[in-house]
Amino acid sequence: HTCWAFHGASQDAIESIISNPLAGFQPLASGTRNSNVWGSGTYFARDAKYVADGGFCGQPAPDGTRRMLMCLLMTGMPCLGDPSHKGVLPFRNKPHRYNSSVDSLSSPEIFIVQHPGSALPGYLITFA
Repeated sequence: HTCWAFHGASQDAIESIISNPLAGFQPLASGTRNSNVWGSGTYFARDAKYVADGGFCGQPAPDGTRRMLMCLLMTGMPCLGDPSHKGVLPFRNKPHRYNSSVDSLSSPEIFIVQHPGSALPGYLITFA
């Protein structure tokens, strides 16, 4: 399964993600700035408003603009996120593990990926 979702980060992190899209996302190092409510990994939101209003876009540039990424996620078979997920997701049917985590199985608004190649930046959005 795939979906489009939004990701906010500092200007330096966004530049790193854009310049090296396959290694730019670092899921096991992500989430240290804020709490890991749904487990460790790189967090994405279904709605751009969540990212913009939640303070996830870093400091505004001198001209007052902020940036976020719209990314293509390879979510595969997701499980319900849990703070105890520390980079390795539970088995869904041994030896197969779940591929990502979400905040709700019926209508996910937050997606968490644990593998760097699970998210590809598609669009850079600049807004005020």
